[in-house]
Amino acid sequence: MLGGIATLPNYACLGDLMSEDKLNIDGRTDYTIVLPIDAAPAEMEAGKQLQHYLSKMSKIALPIVEESEYQGQNAIYVGNTDYAKAMDIDFDKLKNDGYTFKRFDTNFVIAGGSENAALYGVYSLLESIGFRKYTADDDVQIPQGNVIALPKNDVVVPYIKYRTTSYYDASNPDYSSWQKLSSRDTWGLFVHTFEVLVPPKEYGKTHPEYFSLINGKRNPVTQLCLSNVEVFDTLVAELKNRIAKDPKAVYWSVSQNDNDKYCQCGPCTKLNEKYGGVPSGSIIWFVNKVAREFPDKVISTLAYWYTRSAPSNIAIEPNVNIMLCNIESTREKPVFDTDPAFTSDLQDWGEISEDILIWDYNIQFASPVSPFPNLHTIGPNLEFYTKNNVRSLFMQATSQKGEFGHLRAYLICKLMWNPNADPNAIINDFLNGYYGAAGPLMGQYIDTMQQSLQKSNFKLEIFGDPRDAMDSYLSADMMKEYKRLFDSAESTVEKDPLLLKRVQEARLPLMFAEIEIAGQVEIDMPISFYKHSSNGLVIPKPEMKTLVNQFVERAKEAGIVRVRERAITVDDYMENFKRIYAKMDEMDKAISFNRKIIPITTPSKGSANVERLTDGVFGSFESWRFPDQDANWVAYEGTHMDFVLDLGEVMPINSIEMDFLNVQAQADWNRLILPKYVTYATSVDGKKYSEMIKIINPHNPNPAENPDIVKIPFQSFSTAIDDMKTRYIKVHAESLLRMPSWHINAGKPAVIYSDEIVVR
Repeated sequence: MLGGIATLPNYACLGDLMSEDKLNIDGRTDYTIVLPIDAAPAEMEAGKQLQHYLSKMSKIALPIVEESEYQGQNAIYVGNTDYAKAMDIDFDKLKNDGYTFKRFDTNFVIAGGSENAALYGVYSLLESIGFRKYTADDDVQIPQGNVIALPKNDVVVPYIKYRTTSYYDASNPDYSSWQKLSSRDTWGLFVHTFEVLVPPKEYGKTHPEYFSLINGKRNPVTQLCLSNVEVFDTLVAELKNRIAKDPKAVYWSVSQNDNDKYCQCGPCTKLNEKYGGVPSGSIIWFVNKVAREFPDKVISTLAYWYTRSAPSNIAIEPNVNIMLCNIESTREKPVFDTDPAFTSDLQDWGEISEDILIWDYNIQFASPVSPFPNLHTIGPNLEFYTKNNVRSLFMQATSQKGEFGHLRAYLICKLMWNPNADPNAIINDFLNGYYGAAGPLMGQYIDTMQQSLQKSNFKLEIFGDPRDAMDSYLSADMMKEYKRLFDSAESTVEKDPLLLKRVQEARLPLMFAEIEIAGQVEIDMPISFYKHSSNGLVIPKPEMKTLVNQFVERAKEAGIVRVRERAITVDDYMENFKRIYAKMDEMDKAISFNRKIIPITTPSKGSANVERLTDGVFGSFESWRFPDQDANWVAYEGTHMDFVLDLGEVMPINSIEMDFLNVQAQADWNRLILPKYVTYATSVDGKKYSEMIKIINPHNPNPAENPDIVKIPFQSFSTAIDDMKTRYIKVHAESLLRMPSWHINAGKPAVIYSDEIVVR
């Protein structure tokens, strides 16, 4: 066992209520909870929690007394009492939140090595009796009966000394304490702090030399120029100010921003070349200098993205913490099977660092409300990390609710406390305890999807989308099987409103996947969102509209905030479909439907893709992050959009309209950007065109100057036309071609997207 940790068996001996209606502990009914003299707040809380939950079980509250006042015969000593100290308990073994159970005749001791350890011991005792806290939202489940047996002697010391996760449940203090998570209060600053310690808004214009040199130009929205002495002085001064305001915090992050635009100036490049020829060389050189300024603090930095490979020819200061991140790893199997590069990096960092924290990833960030069958990899991953001397873990998710979020948080918390625990046993415990009679069917659903994933050899990306898996574990046949299992699960608990609600909430990711996939398949297919009406137009299927309404209603009831990582609220999602429905309802007035498009410039996916501009199906603005996954948008990358619409014959027109997609989040990152302007010109013969009608984009695309740009999901470029007859309409959308200098991807190809041209 790692660090002496042991899995507690269930010692509960549940029997009928005794006639005296008192709690029977090891055959006795006169137990008292005894606390130390001048007990610490956490020890007092431990005693109160033990009293509270045992009284929930037996309806009788054990008395709590201070040790100096206790005169009884049968006691549960909680915390570092004099009695515990007199019984030769080795408190030195109980560091890092460790606790001990020890029996002396009829007395029982719960003592710990830290303030919270006694509380952790109490919660472990309660779990051994049968108590469970599955979620932050629900009450602790109480076992029946009032007869219990105290466990035997045991010493439990967690091997992983720092344990955190960002799942929704973990933000609740009671849940976090019950599951023995570490406190984030020990952190003064937590990751991506270059822009915090040397703010671009403050220094970008006055000191552009503080920031990365990229292709000969300084850009403030990138990284820092680490070889610049003034950058070091500025950062250290700011860090000193922050530490003075929060002196109790131990960990202070001095780490790269969330992009890969590291400085390419001569001195920075030489540092990287000197220390292994990798960009982490200049980072470690710089962070070492900072760490020497603060010897009583832990200075943490990231080994992430472009800095994940370890440097060489340099020793890491003992008070430098390395946060090693495996964001690139796929999740269909444990990372040691899917990512040999990360495996090697972990081993390399382990050779030069005394303090490694793994920053792991556990959900599909682009679609956190999406089926993501990786539960079977979490246990093997944690076991692998601990075997390579990792003693700290941050298991990242999103702070909102998502796919099996409660189960994932529960599993991760249990495994971080005891990496040797059986993941399947933990999962089954949760499923049966939380879903009741539907638990086995929920387990079948999880296992069936996992098996389908493994058979398909699909690469499970954390920034993927359910539409990626429509030929894999989310194929039409597999979706039918999943729906069958959920139908059975709902039927099993239909008479229990609480359990039925839980099963229906667990079904939301499947509903989301069905909706997303349906919008991308060919019209009239059984799984398509759309069909042709009797008059030949494309319309949404009534059952799909019902599914969307049901998904949105249940998602809001479940407390789901967003359907994407940083954007698209559930209300946004509904508004997106309302827009699509409204646009399609008006297509009976359009004369452009199914008309021929003659490409002049070529879309990203080829000339044939221009047919999407008149197919009557509108794009979804919630797909901003990966719009290429939405086949209803036509993209032009690094080129202007130019084409001619042929109406087939000369006819009167009254208006022309095109909608272009805009980003809804991370506007400073995504290369999707609105055109500068759009022009329309008309012609009867396709040779001589009218004077262009020009519609200018009214929005400044720079979020630094126009923060509201992120609130614009799409922009309509429309014009009314009076009494004109035409056959041909020439369209030009003026792209920026290259991202502007203020953009983090300055110089890279700009991309514009449109879904339909509608002529009436």
